[in-house]
This record gives sequence, C-alpha cells and structure tokens, in this order.
Amino acid sequence: MTIRIGQCVLDLERGTFHRAGELVPLRPKTFELLAHFVRNPERLITKDELLDTVWPDTIVTEDSLTQCVRDLRKSIGDERQEIVRTLARRGYLFQPPKESVAAAGREPGRPAEPLVAVLPFRSASAGKADTSVLDGAVEEIINALACFRTVAVFARHSAFELAKAETNDVFTQIARFGIDYLVEGAVEEADDGLRVGLTLSEAATNRRVWAHAFSFTADAALTVPAAIARHIITALAASIESAAMRRAAGAPATSSLTAYGHLLRGISLLRSYGPDVNEQARGCFREAIRLDPASGLARAYLALAETIIGGYGTAGPDVLNRARDIALEAVALAPDEARCHRILGLILLYCRDFDASERHYARALEINPYDADTLMQKGHLLAMRGEPEAGLLLADRAVGLNPLHPAWYYYDRAEILFAGERYDEAVSALSSLPRKDAWHFARLAAAWAMIGESERAARCVEEGRRLEPTLTVGEILRDVASEHPGNLERMRQGLQLAGWPEA
Repeated sequence: MTIRIGQCVLDLERGTFHRAGELVPLRPKTFELLAHFVRNPERLITKDELLDTVWPDTIVTEDSLTQCVRDLRKSIGDERQEIVRTLARRGYLFQPPKESVAAAGREPGRPAEPLVAVLPFRSASAGKADTSVLDGAVEEIINALACFRTVAVFARHSAFELAKAETNDVFTQIARFGIDYLVEGAVEEADDGLRVGLTLSEAATNRRVWAHAFSFTADAALTVPAAIARHIITALAASIESAAMRRAAGAPATSSLTAYGHLLRGISLLRSYGPDVNEQARGCFREAIRLDPASGLARAYLALAETIIGGYGTAGPDVLNRARDIALEAVALAPDEARCHRILGLILLYCRDFDASERHYARALEINPYDADTLMQKGHLLAMRGEPEAGLLLADRAVGLNPLHPAWYYYDRAEILFAGERYDEAVSALSSLPRKDAWHFARLAAAWAMIGESERAARCVEEGRRLEPTLTVGEILRDVASEHPGNLERMRQGLQLAGWPEA
C-alpha cells in the first residue's frame, strides 16, 4: 500500500517515507502513527486508541503522543495542522489533501531500492564444520540487511548459486537480475584468532565502494554478522537514522555463542537436503535450546525440523500439534523475528488453521518484506484459500527476489497454478523439479490429465505407483492443505481422469 500525501510518499509495504523524491528517515513510532492515520482517514481517532496502537503493552503519558504528532506534522509539512487536525478533548482527525492518490506501482519482483547480493565467504583453511558456520553467518548478514526496508537483498539461495558461476557468467547474471551491489568476504587465520576482510562493490563496474577488515578471536566469531551488516548498510544508505540501524542490526539470534554455533549448523544441515540431515539438524536445534533456552529462532527451526521429519502436511496430528506449540513458544520469545512467524505460518497451514496462518505470514512480511520464502509460502496459502491470482502475484515477486531459488518453489508455484486452472503452466513448474516423489508424480498426472494429455498422465501414474504402490487418491487429497473445496475437487477430477487408483 503506497500513498501520496502532497509531496510525500508513504510505502506501508516497504516501510519507507519519501519527501520531494528524497528518502527521509522517520522515528519508528512516528512511522507507526502515520501508518495508523493513513489506514483510518476522515475518522475521529481517540487518544486512547492511538496510545494502544503505537505503544502496545507500554505505559506512556499523553506527552509522548503529543510529541509524536508534532514530529509527524513536521515530517509531512503540516505546520498549519490542516492534515492532522486536533479535536479538543476528543482526539485527532486525519484529512489528507484532496490530490492524495495511491502512488504508481513498481515492476513486480524488482524493488525500487538498491539490490544487494551477499556472496559466501571465501576461506582457504576452513573445514566442513567451519564452512557451515561461515555459510550460516552469511545468512545472518543477509537477514540483518533485509530488515532494512530501504535496501533489497538478493535471496540467500540465489546468492550462493551465483557464487558458483564462472567469472564471465557472474557479470551476465548480475546484469540479468539487476543487482546493484556485491558484498564479498574472505576469512583467514590470524595470530590471535580470525580476520574477515569485506568489500562492497558496484556490481556493474566492479568498482570498490567500501572495504573493512574485522579481527576477532575464534570464540567471538559468531558475534560479527550483525556488526558487518550495520557497516554495509551505512555504506549503502548513510541517510538511514542511526537508531534504526542499531535496531535492525540487532544482537545475535542467541545469547550463547556455543548455542549460536549449533543453530547455524542446524540451519545449514536443514538446507542441504541430504540423507538423515533433518535428524542431524534437529539434534543441533535441541542442543542450541539446551544451551540457550531463550533462543526463539532455535525453537522455530526445531518445530520446522519436526514437521519435515513427520512428513510435512501428511504428519499426524500429534506431530503437528507438538510442532505448533514449539513454534508458538518461538514467536513468544522472538516476536520481531520474521522467520519465527514464517515457520509458524507454515505449520498452522498444515494444521488447517488458515486464518492464523495468514496472520503470521503477514506479520513476517511486515518485519521483512523482502523475504522471498515468505512471499512464496503466503502465495501458496492464498491459493489454498481460493485466491490463486493474488497468490501468483506474490509467487512472482518471490521468484523476482530469488531467481535462483530452491526446488520447492516449483512445487508451491505449481499448486498455485493448478488452483488457478492454469494446468499447462503447472505441468511446466512440476517438470522443473529435479527429483520427484510419488506425490509430485500424482500432481503432474492430474495436471496432464486436465489438459487432455492422457498418455503422459498415465506414464506419471505408472511412475508414481512404482515409487509408492499403495498410494491412493484419498491419501493424496489429504496432503492438499486447502480451505477452498474447489481445489480438492479439481485435484480429485484430475487424478480420476489420469487413472490413479481410488484404493
């Protein structure tokens, strides 16, 4: 939601405020106050309502509200108090200028802000375990940068795939995806620990913009990502308010360095998709929680690992209820961590609690609007709620931010396309999966059947039944976490046309 107020433009989705074309930093409470006014124009808003909205669960005096309103008026050029009107002893009335209109939309998937790609650190001496920690640290830097809504961050998976390309191909990919800046790091051993050298360069010209070296002991290595992120942001957007920089950079995900190392290793394992890695990751998350019981993020990833091991949407109610409870604890411990809300949203979808799932996906995007994984998963949820076109818009944005995405994007996008009766495109998405299980072949068979390709549908049935000889239509339908009955009916129809056995 992007609104123009005179010469000012407020972007509620990205959390930015521009005046006369220039980015202007607002204090967090001033931004929240303006956002509430924009959502409630031409309506009396009492002081109590504003205090409850802007300062929830915090006791403040009316002086704080008065100062915040004063700052807001100054920011939007409302010295005459014609936009934010004071109604004596009653509250405030927001009356935007008559010429205020929704600002023009942006190209889907391509943010207006600078796009930054953080490549994996290079290290000549790191072992396999240390490499996973370094990769996890880079992911933490990416997430820290993504919290700044004035900078778009190339998704972690795409950045790591980009780093594997040949030198000439890297610059081709940079131009293709519109990357503005590259962050590169090199790690080497020093006398008293480790040394990390970072460079920030213009992607198109390879001109160095900023460079800095960080030295630290091996035990302190895991405290560095947030500090690095803050320095990079400073180089990219010096006009960002220093308080906002400190807030976004934040502290490490856990207070115990040893626990943090287990957390990073667990995340790395969970993303590797190898044999038994999910069980190993679960062990890492449990150890992180044992060492640091206050780690909300470790609990969220433990809940995700339990769900994956249990079979995602086919997991039994005991598994899903336990995972949901763990994820709820994670959100309670880390309410401003987008990944906690995203993981809880996914588990709630599998629990068929669609309203709650959508609320937590929305909260995750409020915190980090550039999280491509959340965009894709929320798009899938919307399709399962009967809004496939809205879901596809989010999915396209996700692919725009994460063009070199992991394989599961193809599956979620295929489900969105199937729900929208775009069966040929669903076939294309499912066919892009590098490895297919019986459930994938079932959906591919249904999609082929719905466009009249009976022979191809039959071959998919044969391959799926070879992998899972006892898999029935009923079991496949139970795997479809859909609120809208039409999605289930279309899947049933496609499976029946394809000839998948009912029992």
